[in-house]
Amino acid sequence: MLENIRVVDFSRVLSGPFCTRMLSDLGAEIIKVETLNGDPMRKYPPFKGPYAYYFSQFNVGKKSLCVDLRHATGVDLVKKLVAKCDVVLENFRPGLLAEMGLGYPVLRETNPAIIYCAISGFGQEGPDAKRLAYTDIIQAYGGMDHAAANMIDATGDPPGFPFSFADTYASFNAAIAILAALYHRQFTGQGQAIDISMLDCVLAANDTTIQKYIFSDGRMENPGWAFRPPIKMKDGHMAVSFALAFERMAKAIGRHELLHDELFETIEARMKNFDIFMEIVKEWAMGVTIEEASKIFDLHDIPYARVNRAEEIVNHPTIRHRNMLPPVHLPGVGDVPIVNTPFKFNGGACGPQGPPPLLGEHNQTVLGEILGLSAREIEELAREGVISAEAS
Repeated sequence: MLENIRVVDFSRVLSGPFCTRMLSDLGAEIIKVETLNGDPMRKYPPFKGPYAYYFSQFNVGKKSLCVDLRHATGVDLVKKLVAKCDVVLENFRPGLLAEMGLGYPVLRETNPAIIYCAISGFGQEGPDAKRLAYTDIIQAYGGMDHAAANMIDATGDPPGFPFSFADTYASFNAAIAILAALYHRQFTGQGQAIDISMLDCVLAANDTTIQKYIFSDGRMENPGWAFRPPIKMKDGHMAVSFALAFERMAKAIGRHELLHDELFETIEARMKNFDIFMEIVKEWAMGVTIEEASKIFDLHDIPYARVNRAEEIVNHPTIRHRNMLPPVHLPGVGDVPIVNTPFKFNGGACGPQGPPPLLGEHNQTVLGEILGLSAREIEELAREGVISAEAS
């Protein structure tokens, strides 16, 4: 779908690499510009041969150009590359690329139609723009930790998150913005500068909590009454969505009398007394197994899911049926499943376009085929330390 789109990707770690991974899966050519040390996530175990798990997940199907951006010749090479590309993506601290001579105003002169997308913690401008930010910092700043701590009461300790929500959500929003900018350019010929703030993205994701606070004039701040942690069963935990299915749940647990209890007669009463009903459900759940509860919930059309571990997820027939773990061939290693992007189209397949690149693996390809440099010129760049001497 994006076969004619070429992207220069300066980003590293997660916010950014996930965005370009999605664009790659959609067919775009991604040239990952790395320093001589490479993306730091190349070094984090576990490994399959030379391929690190984290780096592999977010960089399959890309090309790697390893160039020293502290060298004037390296900066000049990148400018020439941008002139032949459609999109630039970066996630450095605001202003860093500009200090190197690769900011949007400079690249726009090189390529007026370029779409330049910058992902940062707090945005390109503002009182916190220069602050360092990682996913845990942004999730705390944007209220997600507080919301998670107060799913039940106002005294919970913030649990934190075992995944990088702020990073991935920023990547998704960056991809949407880039696609919109490409569509706009198709009709106007105009490039675009895109400013994606991880904080903005987290705020958008925490929207119901924020809007509840605003609409209640500050009286209500905790997450909605329908959100509750998984329930402990006889042999494990299950997520059960029954807040909007009170009647069916009361019948499912054999408590028909609750349907006529004044505590639960109206929607407002159920919301007010939901914690009482929750305790009744918890008491019932302790006496049934996950398998028994599943049959009961199926019978009464109540949404549920067991709390799965990684082993159960990777072997689950639904995950396999959805092609969410397609095999990617890693040279010298063999086929290894990689988590797929979630797009499904009836007009063609979408997924990893190849293995993750070794550091500088595509120096010859990018410099020779795209920029038209001769073998001798590329060898001279390697000798001068402008590019890496060999892939690693």
